[in-house]
Amino acid sequence: MIAKPLLVLALAAAPPGLPGPPPGGGSDLPRSPGTAPAFVPPGAPGAIPDASAPGLLDARSVALNRSRRTFGVRLACQGDGSLRVRSARLATTDLARARYRCAAGRATARLKLTPRIAKRLARRRTVVATGIVSQGGRDARVTFELTAGARPSPAKGFWTDGHLDCATRFLVEPDFTARTQIPISTRGWVAWYTEASGWHWLGSAGENAGSWNPWTASVSGVQQFHPNGTAVPVPWTLGPIAVPPGRGISATGVYEIVYWVGGRPDYQWQYVNAGTAGAVAAGGANPYCVYP
Repeated sequence: MIAKPLLVLALAAAPPGLPGPPPGGGSDLPRSPGTAPAFVPPGAPGAIPDASAPGLLDARSVALNRSRRTFGVRLACQGDGSLRVRSARLATTDLARARYRCAAGRATARLKLTPRIAKRLARRRTVVATGIVSQGGRDARVTFELTAGARPSPAKGFWTDGHLDCATRFLVEPDFTARTQIPISTRGWVAWYTEASGWHWLGSAGENAGSWNPWTASVSGVQQFHPNGTAVPVPWTLGPIAVPPGRGISATGVYEIVYWVGGRPDYQWQYVNAGTAGAVAAGGANPYCVYP
């Protein structure tokens, strides 16, 4: 029965805001468009881990205090640990490191940049940063935007189609269009949140790991989604995704796309709406699937 679980999901509370950029944030693009398949291959099933691990609370952006060259990263935690932050656009080594103390499942790691790195960030204004959280002998990765004290970038919108189906737990790829026929690469993610663990990412290859899919976009959509010119698309899907019960999980979907314009990458990412196949309006009232 679909109606009953959807009713339960609608009554559950959503997390505080949507997550930030997906893992990599466009820094790990495929080397080339690749060879697009002639048909839509089957998607991979996935599973949200039934365990707590450190994760981001303020997921979208972190602002630098330019006078002090400091910034704070808020984490959901299960014990004391440390955080080191990297960004390939600013340096080939760690930008900063700090230890944190965990209290009541929350911590703020406070880090400081060198004058040289702070100047580089000020010139770029915003970069995607990766944090490596070390806690209890294990590492976890988090991704966020690091800004030079400027206004945070606007929240990302929603693709006009594609969705995360709450009942069947499939992530359905949007039917990307282009003004002219062009090669594209896409990658899908499910971001999930719990009070105990903050935000985490699940891709086709597991947590924080996903592979790119090469396609051919056209005016009418992805050619592989329309075999023999059929009007109704058969999109690529990630799933089904196993969700452990009883953890109060909220999930949302994200798709990245690279338009290969003259062989050069044009990278974008946005959210997909959550709901069912018959309720996928872009930016609708329910961006989450919630599993109590």
